[in-house]
Amino acid sequence: MNRHHKLSLLACLLLLIATGCEQQSIAEQEQIKTRQTLEATTPSATPTHTATPAPTATSGPSPTAAPTSTVAPSPTASPTALPTVTPLPPTPTPNPALAGFSLCSQLAGSADGGRFSARITAITTTVQTAFERVTIGLATPGDSAPPHALASCVSTGDTAGPAYSLQIRLAGWLHDDAFKATTISSTVALSGTALIKSLELRADASAPAGATLALGLAQPLPYRLRLEKDPYRLVLDIAKTGAVGANNDMLAQAAGAAPQPAAPLLYLQGGDIWKFADGKASNLTNATRAGQFGDVSALAASAASGQVAFCAVAPGTDAGDRVAPRTLWLTDFSGKEPQVLAQQNLWCDDPAFSPDGKTIAFTADETGATPPRLSIWTVGAAGGAELRLSPPGDEWSRFAPQWLDNQRLVYAAQAEDGRSSLFVHTADGSERDIGADLLKGDTHSGLGRPLAAPNGAAIAVEALRTAGGADLLLIGPDGAPLANQSPIAEGYWSRPLAWSSDGTLFYLTSACESTIAQSYTLRARALTGGDDRTIAVGTTLGGFGDVRAVGKGLAYVVLQRAADGPRGPLAASPAGPSTLWFWDVGGAGGRAQLAAADSAIGRLAP
Repeated sequence: MNRHHKLSLLACLLLLIATGCEQQSIAEQEQIKTRQTLEATTPSATPTHTATPAPTATSGPSPTAAPTSTVAPSPTASPTALPTVTPLPPTPTPNPALAGFSLCSQLAGSADGGRFSARITAITTTVQTAFERVTIGLATPGDSAPPHALASCVSTGDTAGPAYSLQIRLAGWLHDDAFKATTISSTVALSGTALIKSLELRADASAPAGATLALGLAQPLPYRLRLEKDPYRLVLDIAKTGAVGANNDMLAQAAGAAPQPAAPLLYLQGGDIWKFADGKASNLTNATRAGQFGDVSALAASAASGQVAFCAVAPGTDAGDRVAPRTLWLTDFSGKEPQVLAQQNLWCDDPAFSPDGKTIAFTADETGATPPRLSIWTVGAAGGAELRLSPPGDEWSRFAPQWLDNQRLVYAAQAEDGRSSLFVHTADGSERDIGADLLKGDTHSGLGRPLAAPNGAAIAVEALRTAGGADLLLIGPDGAPLANQSPIAEGYWSRPLAWSSDGTLFYLTSACESTIAQSYTLRARALTGGDDRTIAVGTTLGGFGDVRAVGKGLAYVVLQRAADGPRGPLAASPAGPSTLWFWDVGGAGGRAQLAAADSAIGRLAP
């Protein structure tokens, strides 16, 4: 048997339409623009068949990824006022023919069905007014479990072939005689279909089960997958409409008068520290790094002290090498005269200033082993001896420190067996596990990185669902869930973004599990009471990087390309073009792009 069965389908027409994905139109807070009316309905509920996605670095769950910097928000004098909410316009009447269509991952059959025996008897295509249909006939013996399949859309990255692939995974399909009897003609008529460029049946001949039907598409469009019985048939419908352009991504659209951050904004890009101030971006480290340090991998900044701490590899060293030694440096907002602050350890990450700017906490690796054994250290911003906070030699790696006040810290922890938790370093020097009780029961399987409120009274953290996705927990420094605040369990993934100086939490919720598009809602929650406020709604084929509250506004990174896998968590290693934005959320409401880069913009500070 050949390693792969292949079927080349004929295409009569190719509709050259701008890349997009489905979602209802968006209402601006400060002005409502003319938008495309979409026929496809909103995404269907997220299936719960998928195992918990691998944790990711930064403020998304990251127990297994190399830790990245987290910076405690700097206090400011003026509170962040929430914008006046403009009522959303009526939702466009959906096309009844497209009910259930979306770009969400979709399950047909039972996720617990196990392995099954089947033979493909026929593949037929038909064209309807609103969609095109592919029907896959399946013959199963009487003693077989029912078939089941999972559909998802992915970007192929192929410039010569189809740019997107709609994949139907049949993970339980046994490679038995029925499977081997599946024969597919290479000259199947498509009955006038114009959307599908190719179709392949892919299977690893050395595996006991599993196959994928991959349909090549010119663009991602909403689809619907279902399993019919008597006889079994997989029916895949692909909508002719529902593509969404850039105007459906509210966070990537300029609006109102272009605002400026009230304070300098620092960010990582291309291995250097950049500063945006007075309407322009400047490179702080390009002129001073020669012969001293190589690429910068993490940074933090303190408005209280006017200093910047950063981790950097040695000159000529590849910063992408996880075990490459990194040294902790200190400079000011001008980037002049950088000085080594700590180099006792082999590796550093996650620098974070205490609220008074006098102490820097950071993650260190003393061993260089794989997997790394990480610990939390502090050092004075004025110099002096480094102090290890976490006990040596136990089963936990500790990373991502966040200050609760000038003495206490909260940080993430992961054991070699995959368990994760949150620890608090108390004022008396002891350490408490505040995360263990959060994972009792079967609902959640792990915790992400903590995000501490500026006053230390609350901690936001992602809790990975055992069934897939993540809830957002709001807890106190003792680990107890805050009354009437936790959990936030909406959609597929809820990610904490930033705390404002007055204790307002901004968070992003992804509507469903999808490997091609993120349908998001940006909300604000004030811990002092009141309902959550919807700030923005949109859909993007890209993603969002780091976010910081700056004065009355939000600074955030828009990624042109998202990492592989379900959308929602923050990517561990973002790549590709990106842009830096600022939104005067609590002021006049203007939103503007501050800077653009051909490579990913990384951490923001302060």
